Amino acid sequence: MEGLTEREHLVLGLIPAGHRKAIRRHKLACLAGLGERDVREIIYDLVVHRGVPIGSSTEPGAGGYFIIQNEDDLEVATRHLVPRARAIFRRARALEKIAQRRFNRRLELVPGDE
Repeated sequence: MEGLTEREHLVLGLIPAGHRKAIRRHKLACLAGLGERDVREIIYDLVVHRGVPIGSSTEPGAGGYFIIQNEDDLEVATRHLVPRARAIFRRARALEKIAQRRFNRRLELVPGDE
């Protein structure tokens, strides 16, 4: 891929194809010589800003990052996103209520239902 930084190339080159060969963030960070947070941020940028099809899985014993190759990989990569997003919204709504009750402050962390 053109236009990638050296660190993006490094991390991308270490990510295997397909969810069955997924690599855990800790191992990826060790192989790249980077911190886990750096790896997470690089992968975020590769997916969100560069359009690289990197998936992740939270499967026990088989989770990690992988290059999405087919619809099966895509399903594995997306199945955990909805429950995680719902949990984040529940937490944000709870913080909105706490802000109102404890500090009499109105926060809008979650877009209203329209």
